[in-house]
Order: sequence, then C-alpha cells, then structure tokens
Amino acid sequence: MSLIIAIPLSIQITAKSDKWYSSIITAITQLGISIPSFWLAFLLIYLFAVKLGWFKTLSYNAMSGSFFQKLYKFFLPSLAIAIPNIATIIRYMQSAILDEINKDYVRTARMKGLLLKDILYKHVLRNALVPVITIIGISITSSVGGSLIVENVFSLPGIGSLIVQSISSRDFPLIQSVVFAVAFMVIFINLIIDILYRIVDPRIRG
Repeated sequence: MSLIIAIPLSIQITAKSDKWYSSIITAITQLGISIPSFWLAFLLIYLFAVKLGWFKTLSYNAMSGSFFQKLYKFFLPSLAIAIPNIATIIRYMQSAILDEINKDYVRTARMKGLLLKDILYKHVLRNALVPVITIIGISITSSVGGSLIVENVFSLPGIGSLIVQSISSRDFPLIQSVVFAVAFMVIFINLIIDILYRIVDPRIRG
C-alpha cells in the first residue's frame, strides 16, 4: 500500500509542483511523518468505525469470512501502518526526483520535446529509486515493529498479540522464538533490498 500510493503521488507532486494541491499534499506528508502509527490507529477507529460506521473493529475471526472480507477487516490496520511510511517515502522520493530533474539527460530529453511526466516515469524514476530504496527498506522493517502495537489496538491475533501474551505468561521460549522470527524477517528484507540495488542500478553489479 505504501509503495503503490507513494511513488505515483511523488511523481505527480513533482510534475505539478505549481498546483495548489501539491503544497497541501506536502504539508500532509509532514503531518503523516509526525503522527505515530498507534495513535493514528486510534484516530482511524474513532473516525471510520465509531463516527461513520464504515468498518467494524474487534471482530476479526481467522476461521470465518472470505478472503475479501478478511482484506476489508485488515484495511484500517494496514492504513495506520502505511500512512507514516507513505509520508516518509514521498518526502525522500520527491527530493531524489528534484535532484535528477536538474541533470543534463533530463534537459536533453525536454529539448527533444518529451513531456515532463514521460521523462519522470521512463528515465528519472529508476535513477531516483536508488537512494529511496534504502528508505523503503527502513520503512518496511519499522512497519514490523509498528505492527506489533497496531495489532493490539485492533485486537488482531498476530505476532504483536503473541509477544504480549508470552510476556504476560512469562513464556520465555516463545518470546525467544518470536524475536528470532522477527529478526529473520528483518534480515530477509535487507537481503531483498540489496538485490533490488543490483536490479535498479547496473553500476552496482560491477
């Protein structure tokens, strides 16, 4: 959710930097970075579940409901974790794109008559992703930690709830196993990030 929203939105903000909504989105991203995911979870529950009644919380059952019903129930928790990551990726992505726009190959492409949006998607995006991949990796690993708290806010039977229960019952082997699983996930994510470096930037392969 973070990548699907953040990358196109970053390009849109940069391509339409003179539009009024670009300034509003930039201000919102600063707010999104400042709000912790667990506090955002409470705000989303209050707005969309209590006031508007669009979602139901505290009703997740792993054994009932279709796949899409489960996705529906996971939407608010996912959004609470994704919004700070979206804001962070947009800020760094926008900065990386602005650095690339001032380079010679972009000026050459614009003198050939290419539209700015086409240049951004076809040429600038791949070069701008190199520094942003690091931020994406950090955001994903921080999401693992943030999900531990958000799961308890939404009463989801996930790793976070399992850690809390194991600490309460002093089940040390289970605590060690869960911490090992989380550490393995973080290491695996960092491995994927290193592989992405080689895919995005051929110069790293050498």
